[in-house]
Amino acid sequence: MNVKRYIVKDVNEAMIKIKNELGRDAVILNTRKIKSPGFFGLFKRSLIEVVAAIDEEQITTKTPDLSENEIQQLRDELKKVVEERHAAQVVEQEKVETAVPEKKEIEELKEMVMALSDKVNNQVVAAPLPNTHPSHPAGASEDRLEALLKNKDLSAESINRIRQILKGRLNMDESNDQSILNTVRLIVKEILDEPYTIDEGINDKKVILFVGPTGVGKTTTLAKLAARLSLINNKTVGLITADTYRIAAVDQLKTYSEILGLPLKVIYEPEEIKDALNRYKDKDCILIDTAGRSHKSEELLHDLKGILTYVENPEIFLVISMTTGYKDIKSIIDSYKFLDDYKLLLTKLDETSSFGNVLNIKLETGKSLSYFTIGQSVPDDIEVANTDKIANYIVGE
Repeated sequence: MNVKRYIVKDVNEAMIKIKNELGRDAVILNTRKIKSPGFFGLFKRSLIEVVAAIDEEQITTKTPDLSENEIQQLRDELKKVVEERHAAQVVEQEKVETAVPEKKEIEELKEMVMALSDKVNNQVVAAPLPNTHPSHPAGASEDRLEALLKNKDLSAESINRIRQILKGRLNMDESNDQSILNTVRLIVKEILDEPYTIDEGINDKKVILFVGPTGVGKTTTLAKLAARLSLINNKTVGLITADTYRIAAVDQLKTYSEILGLPLKVIYEPEEIKDALNRYKDKDCILIDTAGRSHKSEELLHDLKGILTYVENPEIFLVISMTTGYKDIKSIIDSYKFLDDYKLLLTKLDETSSFGNVLNIKLETGKSLSYFTIGQSVPDDIEVANTDKIANYIVGE
């Protein structure tokens, strides 16, 4: 570990020196204000001591500087991709709206299909329940359903919740597998509920915080949503980052801000958020990237609480990676209990097969789903939470 100490006028000067000497992957271990000796004890001025470190075995790379022409070219390409993707989504939605009956008719059709399915005892099912008790028909469907749900990584609490609702709607001993699966699919969708999107109430000014542990993809997700807001919704957007723990995190957001043509303010202390918000008072949306350290870090939670004291009525998105085990997810959720309200933004769905955790997280928090991220590409790999996909996965389709 290579550790260096810097005495500078401000943290921005330190960031430049650290990046040049230690590289983008350096981390800031400590900062504190000190007094310079002055002249015979007079004319003392405040300086800042910054301690940074880098693993000597770690390969560091310097972010290439982009010319104005390169930035503009990237910006044009980005806008084209966003517009094409948005147009395709609009066309697809129009197809669905013209082809699908009204919601009331859909529910009536579902009830008719389920009634007919029970009547004829249809033996062809989309995803047969595993027959764990073939010699005991009474209660066997319920046992097979529990085996299926456990196999989908649903927690005991999630399974019990589904079973409670299911018993109120079906006689498990008299229902066939198809009707059980159809009903489970509807129950899962009802629990997941309609996702929240930033587009809701978009005419109101918004201050949006992205919180969550390290490594979940907060910065990339913020950039994806900033692109949607500025390029699709034509909103003026300001970016703020309080994630100065890792040099690379600041560099990453600076690159995105340059490509998107959006202003970025870096803050080093929670109280600096006041000036940053005032600077962006003419913006429609202000997106704030918070520090990504361990959710068990008391310092991290202290800094986040400090920021919240200066932000009035923020929208908060708790970002959780779907590659995280459910035990750790519960620990993360518990550490953010001090937040009055937040939306769930789940990342890295392309890197996991444990989609059952989506339902587990929803039931554990009771908070609204918002977006899923499905890759690293900005701005493509983000979508409004697709509850149909999760419900179909849980019943095996």
